[in-house]
Amino acid sequence: MKSDNPSVLSRFIDDAVKTDRQSPIKEKMSEGIEYYDYKHDILKFRLFYYNEDGKLVEETNRSNIKIPHAFFTEQVDQKVQYLLSNPVEFETADTELKTYLEEYIDDDFQLMLQEMVEGASKKAYEFAYVYRATSGKLLFKVADSRKVVVIYDDMNEVIAIIRYYDTDITKDNRKVTVTKAELWDTEKTWFFVSSSDYNNRFILDESQEINPRFHQVVEDSDGNLLGKGFGYIPFLKLSNNKNEKTDLEPIKALIDDYDLMACALSNNLVDFDHPIYAVKGYQSDNLDNLVTNLRTKKTVGVSQDGGIDVKTVDIPVTARKTKLETDKEAIYKFGMAFDSSQVGDGNITNIVIKSRYSLLDLKCNKTEIRLRAFIKQLLDIIILDINERYHKSFKRQQVEVVITRSTLINQTDNAETEKVEAETKGQLIQNLLDVAPYLDDESLLKKICTVQDLDYDEVVQRLGSQDFSPSKKDVIDSE
Repeated sequence: MKSDNPSVLSRFIDDAVKTDRQSPIKEKMSEGIEYYDYKHDILKFRLFYYNEDGKLVEETNRSNIKIPHAFFTEQVDQKVQYLLSNPVEFETADTELKTYLEEYIDDDFQLMLQEMVEGASKKAYEFAYVYRATSGKLLFKVADSRKVVVIYDDMNEVIAIIRYYDTDITKDNRKVTVTKAELWDTEKTWFFVSSSDYNNRFILDESQEINPRFHQVVEDSDGNLLGKGFGYIPFLKLSNNKNEKTDLEPIKALIDDYDLMACALSNNLVDFDHPIYAVKGYQSDNLDNLVTNLRTKKTVGVSQDGGIDVKTVDIPVTARKTKLETDKEAIYKFGMAFDSSQVGDGNITNIVIKSRYSLLDLKCNKTEIRLRAFIKQLLDIIILDINERYHKSFKRQQVEVVITRSTLINQTDNAETEKVEAETKGQLIQNLLDVAPYLDDESLLKKICTVQDLDYDEVVQRLGSQDFSPSKKDVIDSE
């Protein structure tokens, strides 16, 4: 792809986009998005039977309840909120740098981080891209990884990024699907467009006044457009895990099984909530009329030798419920998620709550390592921009990234723990009082400070400033 020839680039993008649309990885991404949006395979479930002619036909008279159970949606949202419900903090001892950072680290930035983690969970990885707003501010926006193609050289180094997207327009009273593509390198961006009007081949997008265009374009005092590149490809990747797998893949089969079992139980309850009638000598060939008359009139006419046997069906409810519970446990186990239904009435201790968060912790540990690396890349870009704009020489290492996870806690359990700790300290103080006559003043004061989590040197300094020479009695009384 080492060419600036638009025709060559057009053909290259044609091939890259077509190949990407058929990629198995992109199919997995779409699958993750569908399950997050409650579009499970159960919604496509159909019933068939063989008719009297031996032909396979669809069954339309039996119940076919289709209910997707949103385990995956819950687990993705749980992971995102566990990691990022508390805003990521950027701490630095340099007050000037802190002020500059506040221009970049705003609510939109925090939202972008959440969207990145959510997207990576659903799609195995997600991209963010950097751009300069007309105001001059550097901004970050999520780019749908389903529509991003990474171009590598022979050394497996990234040399370009293709981002494409489809949009529908109305032209000459007809709907036309237009695909736009952008080719990004370290300095500029090329814009291409494809539609049925162009035989679905990409050509240079003539609607763009400047094509190709530098990453940063400004207008000088004379009205001339000046531009320069970032010097890097402004796309950053966040991987969900080492193998770039979605969070759906370990549990999809289990969710499908749960959906099938739950819907089968519902169908059984609907179809067999009435007895089955075995009718002898029925005077009509229309079984639909028979069913209708039984359900509405509760009667049916039979011949002189006819009769009706009433049969009931025992639905294996207990077995189905056991199977559903087994599937549910496996979904949370292999999805490495926290089952909030286990919290119960709120009397569960914090130790137990923490243990039930253990799998979620393990999953989030893998994500957090990659999230921190991603944030450091963002910081590199931000610090570089600050230094260029304000003629500074800040370093990324001056900023500490703090990620605080949120967990459920039992406030009653916390209060009980604090009470026990206070009682323990009180007992320790009493023990020191009992042996005070046998200790010198300095030793006694040090031990009391240790129990009370006080700084001995600071206590001595304060006592000295008060012109106070502590005796055993005075120290004890002060406590």
